[in-house]
Amino acid sequence: MTTAAPQVASSALSTAEITVSLADSVADIDRALAVLHDGYVEAGYLTPRPSGRRMHPAYLNPGTVFMLAHMEGEVVGTCAIVADGPFGLPSDRAFQEENDALRATSVGGLCECGSLTVSRRHRRHTRRIVMRLFATASRVARDEFPDSTVVIAVTPENERFYRAIAAAEPVAEPRPLYGAPASLMRTTGRLIAEHSAGRGTPTQRLMDAMMSDRGPDWLLDERTNEALPAAWIATLFEESGATDRLLSQLALLTGRDPARLARAVGLAARTEAA
Repeated sequence: MTTAAPQVASSALSTAEITVSLADSVADIDRALAVLHDGYVEAGYLTPRPSGRRMHPAYLNPGTVFMLAHMEGEVVGTCAIVADGPFGLPSDRAFQEENDALRATSVGGLCECGSLTVSRRHRRHTRRIVMRLFATASRVARDEFPDSTVVIAVTPENERFYRAIAAAEPVAEPRPLYGAPASLMRTTGRLIAEHSAGRGTPTQRLMDAMMSDRGPDWLLDERTNEALPAAWIATLFEESGATDRLLSQLALLTGRDPARLARAVGLAARTEAA
């Protein structure tokens, strides 16, 4: 969900001083989760947590990419492309049936663009930060998830923005997500690139410039592919209630498919021993 309402960009919009990094280190993801926490609390989507971090299990799906926007060395916004995986997608909470239908029909599977948040201190720059973050997310979707359907959960009043910037189309009528109405939209990285290349509007021209730049000095790939610390994950899982939900699912699996559960437990034991 977007926590700040972006507007269609003007032709004079400059993003020159905003850089974006693709990150997977615990330090960078921790900073992103802090920005997310404050934005979700302010928007009324989340009760404040002691850690000041907003964790969702889906962030741990293999292939998930975090993007951090920086101004003068400070993290001012964040966004994520969440790969589908063992923890599902954040929008499954409200749109499980629709996402399952897309999983079944999309050649490249499904991923979700979301967790788009701008820090409160930098809200006067919201449009510029959002444009750079979304251009980065679109590049990632085009280059790393070329055949995947990308879903986006947005507030209904922002549907027009995502039609204009991403050629996104609604998938389902609005329904509650995190206590507020949300619409599910879909697009693809390739479709965004083709839509932007039309250059028919200021938004399209700016997006095309950022997506077609082959060596952008504003975009840094700082991913290390190193595993996140188990203790850090466990602390945030406990706080968010994710561990209890996973244990409930395991209890259900015990009754329905004990053989599969045994295989999962055996894999976990071998991983811990290694």
